[in-house]
Amino acid sequence: MKISVLLLITLITTGIFSLNAQTISPDIYFDDEPGTHNMGITSDGEFYYTCNGGKTYEGKISKYSLNGNFMKSFGIDLDMRSIMYNSKDKQLYVNCYDGNIYKITSLEDGSFQLAYSKLYKNEQASLAMDPKGKYLYYLDDGTLKVYDFTKGTLVNTYYGINSGPELGSGNSSVAVSKKYIITFDSGKQAFYIYDKKGNFKESIKYKNGDYGFSLAYANGHIFVSTDGDYGVGKWFGYERK
Repeated sequence: MKISVLLLITLITTGIFSLNAQTISPDIYFDDEPGTHNMGITSDGEFYYTCNGGKTYEGKISKYSLNGNFMKSFGIDLDMRSIMYNSKDKQLYVNCYDGNIYKITSLEDGSFQLAYSKLYKNEQASLAMDPKGKYLYYLDDGTLKVYDFTKGTLVNTYYGINSGPELGSGNSSVAVSKKYIITFDSGKQAFYIYDKKGNFKESIKYKNGDYGFSLAYANGHIFVSTDGDYGVGKWFGYERK
């Protein structure tokens, strides 16, 4: 079948077709026993921190070395969907099933305080913070909203963002690097890369990780998990600057 140059350009720019046919393999991977579900991961540049979700009374954050070696778990009475490191105040934040965003004030004590209440509508969404701690990103079924994290005000909305077709395949999960916005379809195991203006750049097939809530960006890697589902899950990190 022949494809005209004009049609090929159209398919590429709309994200229907991508020249990147290579399937990438993870650069780092490690087991993580969440007790419930493997929801999110972040890094402060010295350690990785993962969070679980599913039951408030079983909530916990686990700490790992950058080599993926387990260090310690901390009980946090929250039903978490994502975990974020704010480079401005050097604190961890989580967004939760109750629709709120909390700052973790002490891992050792399991303490936290409310940062924002009901800023977003989809309680199952996994939010992301940009590496500078300035903006908060919320994806819901193709619509991406960007908030000023300090003020909690909406600053941008982008429509027609690619993702999985359903909640369980990633239609409410987003990750953010210094240069890019990342979404994914966990069923197809494909990352969708956008610039910070919401323009589609490319799609990338990846090898491991199919849990639709787990997309994150940490320490120069796009992360996804294979959910432990009350057992042992695994995190896979793909290098992407």
